[in-house]
Amino acid sequence: MTGRGMLRYFGLVGLAYLVATLGTGLTDYLTAAEVSRTKALVISGSVGLVVALLLGMIDLAKSGSSRAVAMDPPGIPAGRVPPPGGYTIPTPAGRYPVDGPGASYPGGYGGTFPAGASAPAGAATAPARRRGGVGLVLSALLLLGLCAGGGYLATTAVQAGVQKLSEFATPPWINKRNEQGQERLAAEVSKTGGPLTITVLSVEVTSQATKVKIRGENTGGDALTLPTFGRAQLTAAGETLLPDPGASTWPETVPAGGEATGVIVFDGVLGADTDSVRLSFSVIHGSFDAPPNIAVDIPLQ
Repeated sequence: MTGRGMLRYFGLVGLAYLVATLGTGLTDYLTAAEVSRTKALVISGSVGLVVALLLGMIDLAKSGSSRAVAMDPPGIPAGRVPPPGGYTIPTPAGRYPVDGPGASYPGGYGGTFPAGASAPAGAATAPARRRGGVGLVLSALLLLGLCAGGGYLATTAVQAGVQKLSEFATPPWINKRNEQGQERLAAEVSKTGGPLTITVLSVEVTSQATKVKIRGENTGGDALTLPTFGRAQLTAAGETLLPDPGASTWPETVPAGGEATGVIVFDGVLGADTDSVRLSFSVIHGSFDAPPNIAVDIPLQ
């Protein structure tokens, strides 16, 4: 195989590898809830490399078949006259016709060199083989670089693209719920009213909201309902924050003899100098034994 052929082969292998890696990496990220970068690199790189090598073998087989068909043109006796770019004349090394076409070979080696035939190609094949060797080395280095870095770059690009697409496709209230912020709760605090106990587990302040995680415990025989929309509020230094029910995960109902845990997302951000806040529910439904409302004073840091 010539240098150009090897370059074409390894170029096709590298191209197919990148395409296969992109497709496999995209499939990984779209079909799995969470895939680490290492896992995605191993899976996509391995599958992509196997597919690329298979495609390269098919292309190599086709090229070899084409050369075999063109090896012996009809009407040219084997071993006498070389086809264009073909074999060498079976004559001692370094001996060629001395008087041009039609002359005898030196040293009494039988036969004449037919008129109009080209010179033996043996002397020209060595440079071609050298060029092929250089092309093979360069192509191998190129493929090695693609295999080593192509999978990582493709997987990283797919991950970034899917993340951006996810950000555009995700509703804003989900982004508000999932945004990470700064923990401000100084210590867990509870408030009990009748069979109901509310415990504040976390107060997290993000760039656009304040998230309060609570646990409700109900020791009574009836389920209790603590609605958030229009009924829950967070008050600090004369400022009142209202909840976003769509972004919140608080189930609102605390089962009889059980407990419930969730996060209430309030629109607005608490100031850095705020050292305490009050969480309150203005209405509690479900039992005459429960208080009509409840409030918890929360220390902040």
